[in-house]
Amino acid sequence: MLSARFRGVASALIMPFARLFAALGLSPNLLTLMGLLASVATAFALAAKRLELALLFLLLTGFFDAIDGAVARLTRRESKFGAFLDATLDRYADAAVIIGIALYLESHYLLAFMALLGCFMVSYTRARAELFIPRCDVGLGERAERLLIIIIALLLALAGVLQAERALYYALLLVALLSHSTALERIFYTYAFMKKGKEL
Repeated sequence: MLSARFRGVASALIMPFARLFAALGLSPNLLTLMGLLASVATAFALAAKRLELALLFLLLTGFFDAIDGAVARLTRRESKFGAFLDATLDRYADAAVIIGIALYLESHYLLAFMALLGCFMVSYTRARAELFIPRCDVGLGERAERLLIIIIALLLALAGVLQAERALYYALLLVALLSHSTALERIFYTYAFMKKGKEL
């Protein structure tokens, strides 16, 4: 996954902010909530056809998505509830951004539904698989990659490289394809692992 390959680079970039937020005493759960609020703001900006604001809020979404875990580790406030809350609010955040794109396009609602379903299935297949196997994080369609696709689409639209409607349509299509392919990959990976290990 891209998020795994560039984890070291991302960590180096966010650690100064994580230390600052830790020193300020900000709760990791509060930062998780701020990420959700940034996603909702992204949706409203897209619905209002304000691509610059949508890009800004989406960048903030990605920032808070990365920083909450770093702050939790720094402050030793990692918890099972925090992980649960993060995963839950991420699904709401995914829904907000996808709905925002659909509202911007004013069409392609079936594609938006498929993209949203795929986003949920990426998370669901991993959560269910890891009840039976140690890890199931294969695939290229995790949240960081999906956010990156939409960010790139917005940058291309704002730079005039692609028409905004076309850029966001392609982003939606790619998110749908990658997320469903990742869910399927996790199904096959789990089956192969359990078959090899005789369903440990």
